[in-house]
Amino acid sequence: MTDHMTATPEEQRALSQEELGFANQSRQPALGQLPDKDLSDLIGLLRVRRNRARDIAARQGREARGKVSPSGKTSAGGNEGTRSKAEYLTAALDRATEERDRRDAGGSDGASQTELAEKAMQLKAEADRTNPMVEEGGAIHPNDPDADPGKGGMDQTERTTAPSGALDHAGELPARERSRMRT
Repeated sequence: MTDHMTATPEEQRALSQEELGFANQSRQPALGQLPDKDLSDLIGLLRVRRNRARDIAARQGREARGKVSPSGKTSAGGNEGTRSKAEYLTAALDRATEERDRRDAGGSDGASQTELAEKAMQLKAEADRTNPMVEEGGAIHPNDPDADPGKGGMDQTERTTAPSGALDHAGELPARERSRMRT
């Protein structure tokens, strides 16, 4: 259950040859060289194997405790081997899904670390340039003395009544009363 380059002897004993091949594919550098489709296929296969081992371990545990009748000729004596198989397959599945998540987080274009670093340097260089608004003398902030005052308030317009025809704080009351009469 560690990320070694090869499987430990315990892992080799617990897993079948096919499962061991899947677990070895889920280790670096082989994992990093898998195409996205093969990585998705590996995750699916590992998930199926892990779920099967987990289900068998649960059944064996119930048989060993006497909770259910044996599925074979004799009752299972324990489930340590199958539990360890499920744990190794879970670790392999975790490695593979972490790699897929890392690829997804890196962007859909699959840019390498070098390309990402170059892009970051370019964006930083663009951000360090002087703002063209400052050079031209245009306003950057509303509190700037050169800023455009914008639209004035209602008190600066010729209208002294609300659009509804109401005066001062009567607000929408006359408009609501007129709308009730129409219905």
